[in-house]
Amino acid sequence: MSRYGVLLSLIAVQVFFGVHYLAAKLVLEEVPPRAWAFVRIAGAAVVLWAICRLSGRTVPREPKVWGLLALFSFFGVAINQVCFVEGLSRTTPTHSALMNTTIPVSTLVIAVLYGQERIRARQVLALLTALAGVLLVIRPWAAGVTAEIKSGDLLTLINATSFSFFLVISKRLMMRIDALAGTAILLTFGALMVGILGVPPLLEVNIGGLSARFWWLALFIILLPTAAAYVINYWALGKVDSSLVAFFIFLQPAIAATLSWVILGERPAPLMFVGAALIFLGVGSIGRPVTRTGS
Repeated sequence: MSRYGVLLSLIAVQVFFGVHYLAAKLVLEEVPPRAWAFVRIAGAAVVLWAICRLSGRTVPREPKVWGLLALFSFFGVAINQVCFVEGLSRTTPTHSALMNTTIPVSTLVIAVLYGQERIRARQVLALLTALAGVLLVIRPWAAGVTAEIKSGDLLTLINATSFSFFLVISKRLMMRIDALAGTAILLTFGALMVGILGVPPLLEVNIGGLSARFWWLALFIILLPTAAAYVINYWALGKVDSSLVAFFIFLQPAIAATLSWVILGERPAPLMFVGAALIFLGVGSIGRPVTRTGS
């Protein structure tokens, strides 16, 4: 697939995730955070294993590969998902999206420290442009930020940093194995880890009392922002730099803020629209292929 195809796939992932903030917030009104984290990961793992089986995917068999995927799962699934839902249950979808925009910055820094990438002037300018847009959308300096929201933001920041580390350390392996099969293994290990924390509260949930809205939202989250998004992200890691994969997270705040405004009644400031424009400008700047001249 061309570079533009990869970029369009990454944009689709961020649309899934942008909608996911609101969907997950509504789900957490009916199910405890850790219980939902387990259901989400385990459900996505089942879906991916079924697809692997039906499509005849090549599943890696080397013990070393499974061991590495278990390690990657600890950072990219277990810590990532538990801190995400615990944070989202305390803060707003818009604030959660804001904290996750630190992922491109920390991913680029970690990638540079690992010797995988070099910082380019265009990357710095694009990051600053998109980050400025995020700040205008969220306005973290505004009054009304409670202690609960701050704790939720901190948990989301831990989630973001862990995912950044995961993107960098998993890149080389994902260039060698099938993305779908690798993601199925990754989520399986994640389900086992998160299950230790998530199964006990899940057993206390009144399944019969869950609303139809919950089941529709749960199906959406498991299929698109989890199963499909993990596969596309993992596949993209084998095609482009890990910092570029992470950079598209800047699209999420604009989507999450808009949905929170329309559905949850959060009142947007006029600066939100200016911020959204800057976010798209920054993403477009870094996503444009570099034109090379000469041999």
